[in-house]
Amino acid sequence: MNLQPTIFISSIISEFYDLRGALRYFLGKSGFRVLMSEEPDFGADCDKDSLENCKERISSSDYYFLIIGVKPGFEFELSDGTKTTVTFEEFKHFLELKSNGQNINLLAFVRKQAWEYYVNKDFDNMPKIQHDFIDELVNNSLLDKQIGRWRYTFDKFADIIAVLETNQNGLFIEATRKIGIYRNYLKLELTHILKALLLSDKKDGKGIRTLNEFIGLPEIEFAEYFTPQKIHKDVAAKIIAFVQFYSYKQDLLLKINRIFNYIAQGEFAIFNPETESYEQPEYIKLTIQALEILEKSLINFQQGDFYKRIISMESDVNNFKLREFEYGIVKSQLADIDIVTLKLINLMKCLHNNWSDFAKTDGNRYDYRGSTTDSITTEEIIEFSNKYFDKK
Repeated sequence: MNLQPTIFISSIISEFYDLRGALRYFLGKSGFRVLMSEEPDFGADCDKDSLENCKERISSSDYYFLIIGVKPGFEFELSDGTKTTVTFEEFKHFLELKSNGQNINLLAFVRKQAWEYYVNKDFDNMPKIQHDFIDELVNNSLLDKQIGRWRYTFDKFADIIAVLETNQNGLFIEATRKIGIYRNYLKLELTHILKALLLSDKKDGKGIRTLNEFIGLPEIEFAEYFTPQKIHKDVAAKIIAFVQFYSYKQDLLLKINRIFNYIAQGEFAIFNPETESYEQPEYIKLTIQALEILEKSLINFQQGDFYKRIISMESDVNNFKLREFEYGIVKSQLADIDIVTLKLINLMKCLHNNWSDFAKTDGNRYDYRGSTTDSITTEEIIEFSNKYFDKK
């Protein structure tokens, strides 16, 4: 196999121009090199005709991707007077390579309309040469013995993608290739981030604990909302330790930004044949949500004067004072960190146990961003926006 798995797409261009372009994008995004005769990177030899160039590219490919439609394309005669087409000759060359023992895989798709004409022996709507072509694909003894009958019919691009993503033809669109590579990278980065959010408490025999389990800030009754109140020194020590712990986590922000950059490039997006669009899997949505909450918290710790003031009171825990709303901020921040930790634990189960994804859930599950406005739904925002100027 080539260092970059290579696929030769064999079909007439006129009938499948848009489809070929869509396949080139989809397969290229999945890490394959896609060879198509109309593209500038095809690498044609000017001293040879187009068919010979195509045969050479097939010989150097790992996959032969055949698409048969109703139209035969350019027809010509062989030396023995037999009529043929460029695509048919490409297919015969593939068969010759297979018979000589070359390891090249076949992916074959027949347009449903062409298949119906073939089954019904309708020679009025489809030329005989296309009937012969499909018959060779269906009944060739070499294919039956060495390749099996992995041949499909299709109406649209989504039908082909649905088949490719089953991984039945050795492509392994999602399980390996680029998504697999980036998924391993994601697993490594998220593991490091989670490790930074956990504490080792082996002295007490409790092993690894979350920060919330270790600190656990209590409820406090405040006499006045805006009046500073003295906090018990044990609670004060926990608050100062919590703030100090997260004031020196700049490296986590760098990891978060790297992950966001890879997600933004669409490397984890998968094609949904039902909607004919690319979507992010659930584990990526959960990753985005968790890291956005963590990013917000880390920025608050680094830039907020409030947290700097807390650290400055370290030397006098016996006279540690906070207002009620300030204590609420600290507890809310701790709760956000705890939420992030729990979500990352869930992601660890998914990534390290090789789950393909989580069960699909309602989009509202990922709306929470650690703010007091998390109860506002996207639908409510849209409705509010549409009606806002009507009130003016």
